[in-house]
Amino acid sequence: MSRRFLMVSPYFVPMNYVGAKRALHLARHLPELGWDPAVYCMPEEFELDPALCSLIPDCPIDRGFRTGSLARWQDRKAQAAKDRAASSQYTAQEQQSAVAQGAPSPLTLPFRAFKGLFSPFDRFTAHVPGSVLRARRFLKAQGCELIYANAGPFSAIFLADTLARITGLPLILDLRDPWTIEPNYRAGWTPGGRKVMDRIEARAFRRASRIILNTEASRDAYIEAYDGRIPADRFTYVRNQFDPELYGSPAPAPAAKDAFRIIYYGHLRPTKNAGLFLSALRQFIDAHSLEPEMLEFITLGEVTAGDAAAIEELGLTEYVHHRPWLPFTDSPSLLGSASLLLDLMGPNHHLQISGKIYDYLASGRPILSVSPCTELDEIFSQTGAGERVDLDEDSIVSALGRALNAHQDARPFSPDKDAVSRYTARPAAEAIAHVFDEATR
Repeated sequence: MSRRFLMVSPYFVPMNYVGAKRALHLARHLPELGWDPAVYCMPEEFELDPALCSLIPDCPIDRGFRTGSLARWQDRKAQAAKDRAASSQYTAQEQQSAVAQGAPSPLTLPFRAFKGLFSPFDRFTAHVPGSVLRARRFLKAQGCELIYANAGPFSAIFLADTLARITGLPLILDLRDPWTIEPNYRAGWTPGGRKVMDRIEARAFRRASRIILNTEASRDAYIEAYDGRIPADRFTYVRNQFDPELYGSPAPAPAAKDAFRIIYYGHLRPTKNAGLFLSALRQFIDAHSLEPEMLEFITLGEVTAGDAAAIEELGLTEYVHHRPWLPFTDSPSLLGSASLLLDLMGPNHHLQISGKIYDYLASGRPILSVSPCTELDEIFSQTGAGERVDLDEDSIVSALGRALNAHQDARPFSPDKDAVSRYTARPAAEAIAHVFDEATR
């Protein structure tokens, strides 16, 4: 007999986020394991990807998160800001200069310190109070026996924790990525903001029956951080995953005569340390005397101004190509044509595995991960799907050389299918269902 649980997941299909994908996978597979979801999430039209509308599962869904007058006011404010920017007479440099000239007044410092207390809260936190009563009515109407928060945004935890305190239902917090111990987050928070968020996180952890991360490293880091405060067995991990049933067929693999094609499925951001890879790519091109028709570096998504400038300064403009974004369901149509699939992570990402790794596994092409997360070594050793190198230019150049040789020799690439299947949605759902069963015994 199936049991119902409330899934608090602000990100949900048709949004094209890693968090939305995890929620979709669970909504698809948990019913087979005795747990039916009732999903509380954002409105369908908010940041939607039309290509994913057909994936919305047949389950109770209340899209009450981020609705009402506050959401409409925020939308009007955002649009007004866009309109002002479009009609502004100032260049970006002039605007930056104007900001730089304005030293903070001593009178504003107390206000800034007070405002800094709220620096860790995400852009959806203000919608939590307006969701409590609606979400409570929804979970009661659906007969939910457990509350599960799929974080990212972390405001999902604020709502789920509040509902658990009101109803007394078991609470499962799925952080996925680390929260308060994540270095990139903490760097952007004021000291006061860090203290506030540390207390909020600890309060939620004390309430939770289980706290789920998506890597073994992040689970272990949390066990250490909460040693003596939260029992170690309350922390577990369930990695991100891919659902092979949702992906289209991959494009044919490139032939030896084709250009050596490197594809990066994502945004080039400062935290991803793209500058290091671009410098290594230049060195690699020079070492192998590769002309533009012999190598393609294809990116999907946004490129920061700094990375765009680096591409030009390094003389890579003819080698780098930007393609329109593809929803994950269609990604194999491009990723399958890669000689090498690239994953970039920054120096503070030793606890995290990029979500794109699982899209890459679905595409069946070789992976190069430039990452400090050594947990990937085990995954690649098991699957034969690729390799990880440290954030070191020479290591990257050497790895690119190995991949180029494999491409030019037309070596067959055949990762272990049984090992790859461990990173699909069904085993992940089984692990989550086990957590739910334990929490409700």
